[in-house]
Amino acid sequence: MSNELDEEGPIERADVLHFGRAQGRGSGCLITPLRIVCAASVFLVVSSIVPFFIRARAQGRLTGCKSNLKNLGTACEMYSTDWAGKYPPNLELLTPKYLKTLPECNVAGTFTYRYQTGTGAAYNTQGFEDYYFIYCHGQHHRSTGFPDNYPQYDGIQGLIDR
Repeated sequence: MSNELDEEGPIERADVLHFGRAQGRGSGCLITPLRIVCAASVFLVVSSIVPFFIRARAQGRLTGCKSNLKNLGTACEMYSTDWAGKYPPNLELLTPKYLKTLPECNVAGTFTYRYQTGTGAAYNTQGFEDYYFIYCHGQHHRSTGFPDNYPQYDGIQGLIDR
């Protein structure tokens, strides 16, 4: 058995072409602009998608806050049924019989709901004595286009978006 080698001897490491690296002058000129175009394309796609996800997250939290207001309103109505048409003087009276706990605003992470009853309550333009008004107090939903102290809920209109 004969050991046949190239007449030039073993291949040197420097003689091997590496993948992606061409030899000669001007090589790689097409690859660099192609990489720039790809990076720019990825940047454009990501920069157009990220705001969508941020808005979607804020909308989801707003939906949770609206749901909390509806649950508080339902609990007030249940209380009213049990107490001859009278609404509770404060929201704490709704627990534990009508609500397990008082809900927290998803954005604020704390209990931010304010409650008003009677003739002096907001939106009670007709002066009803048995009337309630609940709202999320603060600037927590500005990122969704809501002004301060929104969303709101009352015993006549239900959910007040704006």
